[in-house]
Amino acid sequence: MKYLSTRGNNQRLDFVDVLTSGTAKDGGLFMPETFPNFSESEINQFKTASYQELASNLLFPYIEGFLSKSEFESVVKKAYDSFSIPEVVKLRETQNLGFVLELFHGPTFAFKDVAMQLLAALLDKAAEKTDKKIVVLGATSGDTGSAAIEACKSFKDINIVILFPDQKISAVQQRQMTTSNSNNVYPLAVKGDFDDCQNYVKRMFVENKNDDVKFVSINSINWTRIMAQSVYFFYTKLQLEKDFIASIPSGNFGHAYAGWTAKNMGLSFKGINIATNKNDVLHRLFSDEIYLRKETEASLAPSMDISVASNFERLLFEIYERNGETLNNIFSSFPGKPLEFKNLSNDVWLEVKAFFQSSSCSDEDILDTIEKNYLTENILFDPHTATAIKGNNDLDYDLAELVTFATAHPAKFPDAVNAKLNVLEEQTPQKLKDIMTKDESYSVLENSFSDLESFINQKVLS
Repeated sequence: MKYLSTRGNNQRLDFVDVLTSGTAKDGGLFMPETFPNFSESEINQFKTASYQELASNLLFPYIEGFLSKSEFESVVKKAYDSFSIPEVVKLRETQNLGFVLELFHGPTFAFKDVAMQLLAALLDKAAEKTDKKIVVLGATSGDTGSAAIEACKSFKDINIVILFPDQKISAVQQRQMTTSNSNNVYPLAVKGDFDDCQNYVKRMFVENKNDDVKFVSINSINWTRIMAQSVYFFYTKLQLEKDFIASIPSGNFGHAYAGWTAKNMGLSFKGINIATNKNDVLHRLFSDEIYLRKETEASLAPSMDISVASNFERLLFEIYERNGETLNNIFSSFPGKPLEFKNLSNDVWLEVKAFFQSSSCSDEDILDTIEKNYLTENILFDPHTATAIKGNNDLDYDLAELVTFATAHPAKFPDAVNAKLNVLEEQTPQKLKDIMTKDESYSVLENSFSDLESFINQKVLS
């Protein structure tokens, strides 16, 4: 499998190059040259497979040439040993909400663990094959950073630097990043918002001139994250044995694009609801057909507080028939100039509009949804999953085919969950209780790229 940039340079890279990179040198994101395709009968053969076996078979075409099939199977098995349930993810039927896919049974209680544990295990293999210093670099609006640190902290040949917006994530999320007590972990609180953090990370990849250092993206701009998340769309279909609609709390569009990837790989399902909070750039994109950046506002669902959805570029690459030159022109003026699609009528855009729906949810809606569903369903949702539950109600889906992706354990967001209820203490995992008493270790940076460069050069690379 070879990989291309969405912005049109002619390089064709191997998986290991994409794994150990961030953005392409031209600023684009990496995409597979083709998608492996599985027929319905081939997919159905995985009906009795474990989650690990399913992942190994579906994803091996993406990494072939980097590891042998048996090596990859071993890596996948090791990656998911840290999950609290053997099936990795759990599909749960409810009385009045359709199905819920629980994605929070990993070591940091968030869906990011599913992809991050595999990404880190693959990076460990890559570290064995290179003599360059590997620095994992990521931006987080909450869950990505803690999942990345948990996944990478035991690999001593890898340093990890995580940027998060200062005072704009939950206390639990912050402490998951700042209490690892590992010498190879560098959490950085930036006096800005998530988009600032993400822009600095992207810029570091483009501007790095040190040939002895390999900066690796841990965000969903890393293709490995996307491919890993595609697996549980297949898992859901195999468990249900029928078509379904996935309702997904959405921020950076990585989760949603993983679903589109599964579709490209041959999986048949009805579509995706893009659920947003009040930072509704994606809802406006799909409802108004305009991609327009607005300033973010702090919300009760902080992991979705973004104004630019980076992975939408991957979908744009397909919408514009994989024309990198077109995308290069588009992003030379975006986000200053919004993108409008109302007059676009090519087949892919029409398919996209039919496949994706969207919804938005206010903070008040989040609190009401958490309270209502605990009292009526005896299910406690985190604020991000609550945005999807609220969106489902607005869009009036058939419950028999609805699957809501529960992306985090409610105990990670005690302020939101306890705002109208007082039931969280008994449902909080002991591991999360313990981190609240540990000492924190992190650095605070001004909202400045030069400060980030100086920190990395002086603290990480010295």
